[in-house]
Amino acid sequence: MEQKLNKKLLLLCVKYGTWLIGLTYFIQIVLDCFGIYSFLLTYLFSVSIVPIIVLLLFSIFLGFCIWHRMPLYYAILSDIINTIDYYFGIPITSMEILIIYILLIGVVILVGCFIKNKYNVRKRNVKESST
Repeated sequence: MEQKLNKKLLLLCVKYGTWLIGLTYFIQIVLDCFGIYSFLLTYLFSVSIVPIIVLLLFSIFLGFCIWHRMPLYYAILSDIINTIDYYFGIPITSMEILIIYILLIGVVILVGCFIKNKYNVRKRNVKESST
């Protein structure tokens, strides 16, 4: 019984934790662009790159679809942009960087929808041809 509960908790954490990470990254970026510092988001919900990679590997090994990994890809790309901005300095304003992050979200969602749709269409065609 305990093992089933642990497996369900792991599945819930991997499935919905990815969306929580992506959402908190976006909220933190929007607040930073407007000059609002959030202690709660920074210290409680901020995640480094290593746990994101662990969640990504769990989602791959557990067989989740690409749609559940897209927020993790967004978080990794956001971390890369933040690291480049921190160490080298990107010479653009806060609003321009916010636009870049919004475009990044749009690209990640479009790529995820395209891949998911392509995979589901193939799966449906195989299922229909086999019956």
